[in-house]
Amino acid sequence: MRRDQPGIERAHRRAAVLVTDLQTHTQRLVLESEIARDPLSALLSDALRMCKSGVVEHEGHRFFLTVQAPVIRIIAIGAVHISQALVPMAKQLGHDVIIVDPREAFASPERFPDVTIHAEWPDVALPKLGADRYTAYLLLTHDPKIDDAALNFALKSHAFYIGALGSRKTHGKRIERLIIIISGPYMSVSDLRCWAIGLRVEHG
Repeated sequence: MRRDQPGIERAHRRAAVLVTDLQTHTQRLVLESEIARDPLSALLSDALRMCKSGVVEHEGHRFFLTVQAPVIRIIAIGAVHISQALVPMAKQLGHDVIIVDPREAFASPERFPDVTIHAEWPDVALPKLGADRYTAYLLLTHDPKIDDAALNFALKSHAFYIGALGSRKTHGKRIERLIIIISGPYMSVSDLRCWAIGLRVEHG
């Protein structure tokens, strides 16, 4: 294993697990794409899924597994007040946040200091950003012209989470609109992996 290999994998947002044999002190780096072929495959999969490093045992040997997963990246569609509250909370958790909103009056460095901003329409910005399984999309504008374009792209990506702000009724209508225009093996609302987000507000 090259000494700089872990850094290379991190730079390319590729997950890996560094396996250290605590008896022989030998090390090997197992890429996520190679886990299924490794003798410790079940243990490596569990560690990567939980994103938790630690000591494991296998056939009388003890290993230390160092999980190297990409930083969670949140792509927030909408430079709105909710995004302003979201950014500091996400950063405290160690996540990266990217703001996408074509409305330059909202998507400004003054409103979002030290945040990557793309003041472009989602169908222009999102293909350039890409998405892996450590990416989450949050659709926050309440504007179908912006949110629907982003959702159409996100549903075809490898993102691990896609959430859209709105009531269940609003969300249902949003998904029904997309079923008409989206291409792919989607047959019903329940087949689309997107969830309504926000707090339920009780009246009365």
